[in-house]
Amino acid sequence: MLYPIGFAVALISLMLWQNREGTKSEGIFRFFFTIAIIAYMIGLFSFHTTFEAKAVHILKDFLILGLASLLIKSTKSNFLLTIAAASFSIVGAYLFFTDFENHRLGKDFNVNGNQEEIDREDLLIEIFDGESKESIMSFAAENGLVLKKAFNPSSPEITDLDDYYTLNIPIELEARKDHYAKIIKKLKGVEWVENNEFIKTPNLEHATIQRTNRKFGLNDPDINLQWGIDKLEIDKFYTYLSTKKIKPKKKALIAILDTGVDAKHEDLSANYKSIDKKSDSDGNKHGTHCAGVAGAVTNNKIGIASLAPNNNFVKITSVKVLQSYGGGTQNGIISGIIKAADSGADVISMSLGGRSTDKAQKAYKEAVEYANKKGAIVVVAAGNSNANAKFYAPANTPGVITVAALDKDLSKAAFSNFINDVSMGISAPGVEIHSTIPDNKYAAFSGTSMATPQVAGLLGMMKALDPDLDTEAAYKILSSTGMKVKDAQRTGNMIQPFLAIKALIEK
Repeated sequence: MLYPIGFAVALISLMLWQNREGTKSEGIFRFFFTIAIIAYMIGLFSFHTTFEAKAVHILKDFLILGLASLLIKSTKSNFLLTIAAASFSIVGAYLFFTDFENHRLGKDFNVNGNQEEIDREDLLIEIFDGESKESIMSFAAENGLVLKKAFNPSSPEITDLDDYYTLNIPIELEARKDHYAKIIKKLKGVEWVENNEFIKTPNLEHATIQRTNRKFGLNDPDINLQWGIDKLEIDKFYTYLSTKKIKPKKKALIAILDTGVDAKHEDLSANYKSIDKKSDSDGNKHGTHCAGVAGAVTNNKIGIASLAPNNNFVKITSVKVLQSYGGGTQNGIISGIIKAADSGADVISMSLGGRSTDKAQKAYKEAVEYANKKGAIVVVAAGNSNANAKFYAPANTPGVITVAALDKDLSKAAFSNFINDVSMGISAPGVEIHSTIPDNKYAAFSGTSMATPQVAGLLGMMKALDPDLDTEAAYKILSSTGMKVKDAQRTGNMIQPFLAIKALIEK
């Protein structure tokens, strides 16, 4: 944090220094400016990136400082003009930080200072099946661009994903990305070009929730903090499974594509299957929280409960597609979908996404189709911008079940995107959801991220009972048996586990 704090203090102290030039206080503000610049430089050079990238940022930062100084110097004799100049400088700084946070200015920076490489490929390019990639390789070489194979599905015969490549554009040439894309679209053998979009999970904010007296016949000590499963009538769900002596045909695998999962967590480890050691830890909390919602161990006298009444129905696994600061790329997420599908996932849960810059993301569509052909149902969060989910990917991808969030009154959560215009929309509780976080801890968070794994958990139970269940059939059951809530037109019906399983068993 030294970098942004140092820059902000330097900007403010510089303006005050210039404004108070010739007075006794000038020296104080000059001192603060010097200390702030030292902190700024230390913070900047602590980032894990190239020297050239840091040099570009220094030039841009000092340009802002220089303009602020000139404005203050030229207007300090007039109080109103000084205020206007200071306001202009502060607004300029705000726009700078907005750009920085969204990675439009310095795409290879991790703003949290984690030592993780996030300089990323800029374009996804599909070559016609069987066509030579010679033209795109020549173009990349001539322009100093880096072309790499994007995806390696284990079953290339059922997909065109193996025909995709990524193109990395150096930072100093990134302004030419749209120009390059237009040229590439016309090259021989090129079928499709789209942006390799960058997404970042929202910051998690802890919520304090009140305990209830409901225990549902379970011994999990935090069950009375889980208001959501009360609304899902988990008691009826468990009673039905027990009285009907329903047994699974298989143990379904739910893959959490996120920031990783703490595989050693006390309330997850007995339900966890590792398919990638790199994904078995979580430096963020987001992935572990989603995993607990989807498949925490129930009735084990520890922590929370999930929809799975015991360890016979579902297993949780993790594919890390987001870094510890919560950011990731489209090609990384698609690679995660492929890995999960190739590892036998029955349900793929993705509490991630962002607003689309392209009109369509063909690669997401082909990845979901690949997962479906491999037997997986894909569930995606609608997003947290109180906007139309059709503009957010992968929530708008054909073939996925998109999940909106409900509050405690079963109205659309204020933040939740609405799902009127996606093909398969459903809802679940998503406000103050209590679940697991790393190091055997627990916390309550809000978001469509928290609603999504509840749907994934139910779908896992359904796939355990009917391994051949496909996405359309599953969604038809969820929607037809779901509760019609207040904003159902914008959120879809709320899942009802008891009725959904009953319909599946008795169909």
